[in-house]
Amino acid sequence: MRRKNRADLFAEATSRGNFDEMPILELGIDPQLHLSRNEVAQPFFLICEHDCVLVQMSGSARIEFRDASVNYFDLVLGDFVYVPGGTPHRLLPREASVHLRYKADDPGLEAVAWFSEETGKEISRVTFDCATELPQEGYLRACELFNATSSMRTCPATGAMLPPIDLTPFNWQALAQDISASEKSERERAAKRGLSFAAPKPRADRTFRAPPTHTEPLRVNIYDAVRSATTQLNPLFPYLGAGCIVPCSAMHDPEFKGTMGYFLHENTQQEVNVCFGARSSFRAPGQVFVGPLHHGVGDKPSPDDDHAGDKHGVGERPGNGDRADMIAIAVITQRQAIDTPQREAFSIICAKCDTELHRYPYDAHDFPDAIETNDPVLIGLPTITQDAFIVEQINRDPAMRTCKSCGHLNAPFPTQYWGWADYRRRTHVVVQARKTMIEAAAKTAAPAPVA
Repeated sequence: MRRKNRADLFAEATSRGNFDEMPILELGIDPQLHLSRNEVAQPFFLICEHDCVLVQMSGSARIEFRDASVNYFDLVLGDFVYVPGGTPHRLLPREASVHLRYKADDPGLEAVAWFSEETGKEISRVTFDCATELPQEGYLRACELFNATSSMRTCPATGAMLPPIDLTPFNWQALAQDISASEKSERERAAKRGLSFAAPKPRADRTFRAPPTHTEPLRVNIYDAVRSATTQLNPLFPYLGAGCIVPCSAMHDPEFKGTMGYFLHENTQQEVNVCFGARSSFRAPGQVFVGPLHHGVGDKPSPDDDHAGDKHGVGERPGNGDRADMIAIAVITQRQAIDTPQREAFSIICAKCDTELHRYPYDAHDFPDAIETNDPVLIGLPTITQDAFIVEQINRDPAMRTCKSCGHLNAPFPTQYWGWADYRRRTHVVVQARKTMIEAAAKTAAPAPVA
């Protein structure tokens, strides 16, 4: 299978099987998407060194955890599950299900493990380095070793023995060959264009690094989340630190919400966009794409502009008569940078001549206003508030909207469509309200006054 940055996940799923974990996107995309179509129970608990996110794309299933704050979640269409690095977990489909897994492009170490049904304690584990062994190769090697070694299947506390694994439902050997061939071809094509992909560095040890942030398993359904979201690009989980995978929701309904407007966005991190339902849209349900790091967003007035090829896909052209009833729900996901600067920028261009009117660069971790906290959970996603901050200035200053090339005075940007100002204001209210709560609670700790 040739990996590509635009794909129909449901079409791809027809050729996928049980726990294929087939990488979909091109080399170098972080986070990477892995696709499976599962009908049988996962024959082991998977442990990933880095955080990952699992998505129920169709059907229903249960995800079980070990050594975690929760035992399981029951999954239905649209469920996103955040799995912290180092957490053993396995999927148990209740019916044929399509699953997506967001993982780090460089996954580091992974392991498969088995646990006693009686005690819940780990019986055995096989760890492998994804820099030298594909996950599918690791799965197969570990399961064959498990089947051939009775001690790996025996609970030391009870003497009970787990049954051997039936490997007929899995196609990991052929998959590994396919993935290796695909990656080789992609590297050769890149070399012809003068490009290269840095190969992950093998690890001398087999000890998992501690996750960079404190997280626990969480589940959010995208359809529930969108209904209550106040903004576009609303994070599904409160995990925004280095190395975290950050899926964000977007909903488009221009018939009700009005004009989208158009802007350019730059990001040092890739953004993976998956459509979770659309009507009268150029996007289709189950479609995934990754745009360039510098891309257009929204409704570009002119279809034959310089940025048409950069259309990010979160927007549309709602003025088209055949799209008057357009709706769309999407999840845009990035993986936060580790030990490197993460920068973004917001730009607007002249609607008449395409000249850049203003470009506002910012640090993706900085809140734009004075705020009485440095708690990243309370601050939320700074991208939203940074965009709200600059749009507020642009809208109240006609000089910032006047094109220096053609003299055209551009209309104010329709910030109400995106909801950024609401998110920014709510962030301030949350911080202030929490402070008053802490102050009130502190009074209960003080000794009662003597009468």
